[in-house]
Amino acid sequence: MKRFFANALAGCLLFGAALLALSTPPHAAADETPTFHQADKNLADALASGDKKTVASLLDERFQWVEANGRIHTKAQVLDDLAQFAADNEGALDARTVDFLGQVERVLGIHHNQRFAHLWVKNPAGWQAFVYLNIPIPAERPDYMAPPGPPTDADKICENPCKTLPYKPENAAEEGAMATWFRLKNDEWHPNPEDWAAHADDNHETLTPRTDIPKLQHVEELAEERKLYGENGGSGGSAVQSMRMFDFGNVVIMQAFQGRNPSAKPTSWNLRVFLNRGDGWKIALSAQTNIT
Repeated sequence: MKRFFANALAGCLLFGAALLALSTPPHAAADETPTFHQADKNLADALASGDKKTVASLLDERFQWVEANGRIHTKAQVLDDLAQFAADNEGALDARTVDFLGQVERVLGIHHNQRFAHLWVKNPAGWQAFVYLNIPIPAERPDYMAPPGPPTDADKICENPCKTLPYKPENAAEEGAMATWFRLKNDEWHPNPEDWAAHADDNHETLTPRTDIPKLQHVEELAEERKLYGENGGSGGSAVQSMRMFDFGNVVIMQAFQGRNPSAKPTSWNLRVFLNRGDGWKIALSAQTNIT
C-alpha cells in the first residue's frame, strides 16, 4: 500500500511538472541591441582605432557634424576624413546625458574650449548618432545680473518666426511641435514667462555663442523683460530661412538656418528638440552656432 501511494504521488508530481512546463511561456531571447551608452562607447572606440566600418554603422544616414564656425559635414564627408572628426571628439568634459522617452538621447558637454550638443536616435538598426554640434564659449562670461536690453525697432514686427515658417509639417507630431514653436516665439516677442514655462520641458536648455542657460533662468529673463518694458518688450528672434523636421515618435528634431533678414545669407545654424510626454508638445533643447 505504501508503495502504491508513493508511486501515485510521484506520478502526480511528474504530471504537474509537465503541465507547468506546457503552461509557462519560454523566456524571450535577450535583447542584443546595444544600449545608447554602449553605442556611444563603441563609436568612441571605433574613432580611436580608425574603424571606418563600425563608425559608419553608428551614424544615421542623415548625420551631420556642425563645427563651431557653422561648417557642416555630412556622414559621407565625415567618413572621408575620419581623423578630423575623431580629433574633434576627444577629451569630453562634464558630459550630461538626458533620455527623451527612449527615442532620443541628448548629450551636452565641453571639449576643446567649446560646448557641444549631441543627439542620438533609436533606429531599427539600433542607436545611431544624429547630430554633433559644436558651440563657441565666449571669451568673457556674460553678466547675467545685468538687465536685458530694450527691444529695437526691428523687434516690433515678427512675421517669421512668430507667425509663419518656410516649412509644411508632414504629420501630426510635426504639427504639434510647430504649434509649440509659434507659442514660444510669441511668448518671447510679447514676454509671457508663465506661458513660456508651461511649454518648455523641465530639462530644457538654451545654448548659443553668447550664453547657456537652463529653463528657469530663461523664464526669469522673460519676467524681467516684461517688468522693464511691458508686454511689447521682447524679441521674436531671427527669421527662419530654411528648415527640416525629423519625427521619432514622441520626439521631433528641428534643424534651421536663420538670419535677421529672410532673404540674406543665414547667420546661424539652429538645432531644437520637441517632445510630448503625454501632456502636450514642449521644447527640450535650443542650440545654435553662428556661421562665420
